[in-house]
Amino acid sequence: MTKKPTFFDFLNSIFYKRKLEYDKKVCSAYMLSLWLAHDPSLIGLVNKMNVLQFLLKDDIIYQYYYSAVPKGKRFIRWSKKDKVDKKRGERIKEISTEYNVSKIEATQILRTMEKLHEGKC
Repeated sequence: MTKKPTFFDFLNSIFYKRKLEYDKKVCSAYMLSLWLAHDPSLIGLVNKMNVLQFLLKDDIIYQYYYSAVPKGKRFIRWSKKDKVDKKRGERIKEISTEYNVSKIEATQILRTMEKLHEGKC
């Protein structure tokens, strides 16, 4: 029984130019584009494809990346939220529970409070 390829197997097939039969269910072109966009040297290629992302079939987009991405070892990490973003999320949660409002309303309140604090209102 052969092992089913994972998302990372498809990434490695692009990076090391190893042929792999594309499977949309395992590796959607949208997720592939999101992942490749985290490499500054590939952002131009991904940007060209963004215009056509939802107009072309996933296998065509995979073939584009396969042929366009230069062969070579890459270490791409998914970027994490900054501590500032986490603190902002906690503050939104506090406002939401304190005033019994939704997260969207709490975000708007926090944005208004920040503008008042900066003196823009």
